[in-house]
Amino acid sequence: MDLWTLFLTSFIVGFSGAMMPGPLLAVDVAETPRKGMQTGPIITGGHAVAELVVVILLSLGLAALAENKAVRSGIGVVGGGMLIFMGIGMLHELLKSKIETSLGESKAKKSGRLALEGIIASLSNPFWFVWWATTGSAFLLKSLEHGVIGPPVFYVGHILSDLVWYSFVSFLIWKGRKLIVGTGYKILVAVCALFLLYLGVTFIRDGLTGSI
Repeated sequence: MDLWTLFLTSFIVGFSGAMMPGPLLAVDVAETPRKGMQTGPIITGGHAVAELVVVILLSLGLAALAENKAVRSGIGVVGGGMLIFMGIGMLHELLKSKIETSLGESKAKKSGRLALEGIIASLSNPFWFVWWATTGSAFLLKSLEHGVIGPPVFYVGHILSDLVWYSFVSFLIWKGRKLIVGTGYKILVAVCALFLLYLGVTFIRDGLTGSI
């Protein structure tokens, strides 16, 4: 596999993770009406930081740790707790009327906070760790055949798929924002919050039962 094939393959396979419903997508959907089309690139930036750390750690030979069942279970419980915390935070804003009914008046989160939520959403998802411990590790191992240049090529191709997908989602939501103003927007945020709560409970359950 040459470098170009490595880049293209990692880009295509990256969509297998990016397009799956998860906490990062929920944050993207909930915040785009307030922050705009830049929401996707911003949360992807936070996500990219988390993934860069994982790539470095796996390159240093820590893939075996991520494959440990006890470690995965612990990640599931802690990650699930973080998702529940984020979901409750969204619902709290709704109940306290901190989210305005008019998108024009609603206050967007600062880019730094949004990027941080991208990092937290990534780290809160145990299946993200599982993907990196399996599929991601396999690709990373393949990339090391090209020496020090291999992992960066793989990383750029992979993160580009996330950037394309989440930016596309933000674009669609922002273009249709007039359809979800007022009560519609509150319902959208509530759905995203409940989805995070559902994922959180599911991750904790799977972590405690060893199903991750």
